Amino acid sequence: MGTFMNAWLRLVLITMTVGGGFTGFALTLQSIIESRGDATITVVLLVIFLLVCAYVTVSGLIFVQKPQVTRPLIGALAIQIPWISSPPIVYHLGAGFSAVLGIGSSEHAEESFNIFWNCFLGTTWQFRLFSQASWRVSVNVIPLVLLIRQQLSRRPSPAR
Repeated sequence: MGTFMNAWLRLVLITMTVGGGFTGFALTLQSIIESRGDATITVVLLVIFLLVCAYVTVSGLIFVQKPQVTRPLIGALAIQIPWISSPPIVYHLGAGFSAVLGIGSSEHAEESFNIFWNCFLGTTWQFRLFSQASWRVSVNVIPLVLLIRQQLSRRPSPAR
């Protein structure tokens, strides 16, 4: 059973990083190509997230070739875990599949705090400074679970 689980985990990690990262890279590159006339800061942010998506993709490709090299993979998963929304900063990144669980004010009523969840298939990212965003703190559960599971699978099993 452990070998099956490790094979399943490996395939999911590769799909999320290589597939999700490449999708994000392609979509962000398309946005850069179509950004004629946009503000310089917008283009700079697009280039930064193009590089982030490239990093996620390359971390998966390294993992394909050398499964024992996990540091880039850990970084690629870790940068997808926090989803922050506030007036000073909005940040989220999800490659492949995201399941977000969070707490914060409703988009329609600033006074109320809610627990909310959402799922995304594909790659999504957002980064804004000084916006009118509502206060929300969220966790992207999929990369969190994959990161924990990957770390647990690296530990040697106790001798019987």
